[in-house]
Amino acid sequence: MAGTEGYTLLDDQDHAMNTTYSGSIINIPDNPDQAEAMSPVNVTDANLHLFLYSTVDTLLVTAVMPLIFTIGVLGNLAVIAVFVRVRSMRTVTNHYLVSLAVADLTFILLSVPQFWVMYATSPLFGDYRVLQSGYCKLTIYLTESSIIASCFTVILVTFERYVAICWPHKFKELSTKPRAVLLCTLVWVFALGYKIPTLCFSTVVEKEIVWMISAKTVTYPDSIYTCYFCYPEESNMCNAFKKSLTLDQIMLLMVIPITMVMYSLIVLQLQKLAKSTMIRGTGSSSSTRMKKQVVRMLIVTITLFVICMTPFRILNLFNIYNFKLPPNSQWVLVNVGRIMLYTNCSVNPIIYNIMSDRYRQAFHDTFLCCLPKRGEANHEQSSCNRKTTKYTASMWAETK
Repeated sequence: MAGTEGYTLLDDQDHAMNTTYSGSIINIPDNPDQAEAMSPVNVTDANLHLFLYSTVDTLLVTAVMPLIFTIGVLGNLAVIAVFVRVRSMRTVTNHYLVSLAVADLTFILLSVPQFWVMYATSPLFGDYRVLQSGYCKLTIYLTESSIIASCFTVILVTFERYVAICWPHKFKELSTKPRAVLLCTLVWVFALGYKIPTLCFSTVVEKEIVWMISAKTVTYPDSIYTCYFCYPEESNMCNAFKKSLTLDQIMLLMVIPITMVMYSLIVLQLQKLAKSTMIRGTGSSSSTRMKKQVVRMLIVTITLFVICMTPFRILNLFNIYNFKLPPNSQWVLVNVGRIMLYTNCSVNPIIYNIMSDRYRQAFHDTFLCCLPKRGEANHEQSSCNRKTTKYTASMWAETK
């Protein structure tokens, strides 16, 4: 979005295009001391565009984000509802996918609405005057925690499928529902505990604005409120905190090699199983096919997760180590990156329905099947029960 030229810390999906978290859209000097950092900001005709919403910003806030938000919230709530209502969907794998849905829902519920509030209450881009420090701290803390939880959950679900297919003799011992609940709980406890420092360092800072533009046809506020990840940004404390965030990027990027190795081994094992089934001519081909379907669905889900997450992780590393990008290129990358991140939080339920017969039937049974049509209430209920029974019996084979 507009005004990314002055950002100093991306470090979260929500930190880059927004002036909130990402530093200021105002041109703070590279090495300000405390007094300089608090000095008024001069806005001239040359830098006015950094403070106002561009056409692209307006389109993203008013059209693209509402669409992604609606799909993401409804889709992830549907995943959770299916898990709760359809008992046979409470498999080990689905425990992890529900944890992922909770993380996506947390992120999108906190990160998107703030843009609408800022857009509706101030003509200045990223003006946090209504939301203030409490929301700044809460949003950074929970969105960062949800991303950490997502990454570790992706690794857990990958390992669970690896054990199920490559070590089937140990699957019942290692992959149990109580263990899945415990691991998901530990992941969230770790993520929430690890990100507690953001509650201490993040804050909203008010900066006075001196308007020096030639034609002032609109009355603009005399100050702007910006949500900072840490402030003053160039203080020793903030510099040390920023460097420590390298660990965050490493943790998030390590998803790539770990999942690639495990899914490569999974695919090789499935190929061996398929060949073995053909040679023996046994009736286990259906089970192998269902396992392949689950693996394909998870590979697509995790591939999109990696594709959508990686650009911001790399941009964060560039920013932490002061690798400067051309302003125009940075603006484009940050815009594209944000849409990719929000899309990732919304697309998983769609993938499940497209690629998994189980999920498609479960969504149908939860939200559509048992809604009687006029004059056909008894017939529909009976049909629903038959489908659910047939579907429930088939699902257990997929998780064996």
